[in-house]
Amino acid sequence: MNHSQRNSNLELLRIIAMIFIIAHHLVTFALDGLPFVADNLNTFVLYFITMFGKMGVNLFILISAYFMIKSKFTLRKLLILGGEVYFYSFLFLAIGILFLTPEVLSIPTVGASLLPISHDLYWFVTCYILLMLFSPFLNKFINGISKNTFIKLILLSVLLWSVFPTILPPMTTYPAQDVFVGNNFQYSPLIWFFVLYLIGSYIRLYVNMDKLTYNKLISGFVISVIIVFIGTCIFGFLDLNSTAHLYWSLPMTNVLDNTLYMSFFYENKFFALTASIFLFLIFLKRKEFSNKYINYIAGSD
Repeated sequence: MNHSQRNSNLELLRIIAMIFIIAHHLVTFALDGLPFVADNLNTFVLYFITMFGKMGVNLFILISAYFMIKSKFTLRKLLILGGEVYFYSFLFLAIGILFLTPEVLSIPTVGASLLPISHDLYWFVTCYILLMLFSPFLNKFINGISKNTFIKLILLSVLLWSVFPTILPPMTTYPAQDVFVGNNFQYSPLIWFFVLYLIGSYIRLYVNMDKLTYNKLISGFVISVIIVFIGTCIFGFLDLNSTAHLYWSLPMTNVLDNTLYMSFFYENKFFALTASIFLFLIFLKRKEFSNKYINYIAGSD
């Protein structure tokens, strides 16, 4: 394949990641308020659907890091992305002014819509723009260290911001949403994006895809997904059937409103991470091809 063409394998994966994220938001927002119960099969079907959304976030950053480690930062890309954010933020604000009651449009809401990036109105975009700004410095750092040092850095980062938040119980008095994303060691979504950037960069620089087999990659992905699903169901069952939420100082609210079941599939949880990496490698392993329709759709994400 001509190197000037985009690898449609990764563009197709980008589309799949977007579908994952849309499905996640459909469950967590559009269906919010429905009375799900632990003995209802639909509850566990929804668990399965929504858990892929956070993997979609991981996939987006892994794909970006894979390309950005070998590319040069341009202000033009940053301005285009920022312009799109402001356009849609202003558009949604205008629609809200036209169709919503004045009581809904508070001053903080309007202010955040006018300054969506700095006010973290869309957390992913804010973190992604910051990642783009830091990427030249990250690239210089990554290319200046040895492979062994790079591996040690990734292992330490994954241990602190993925393994520990996965195995430690969420015992805290803080709001549940702060616990689920990994409240240990000053975790933040931006820190997690940096960790994913390291992993995606390492894959691009050092992983020999010829040494990886489909059977191992697919097995790793399936096992990771099964573990995430089982963990999600167990935590969800405990939350709906027992007083476990009291032990962990978590609120007993609707199952789709920051409750315990979400604690096992956030993007930084270890098996959500491994599932994301295995799926990313599966698409990297495939023979490269270019399809203008796939590339066009992926470019609109």
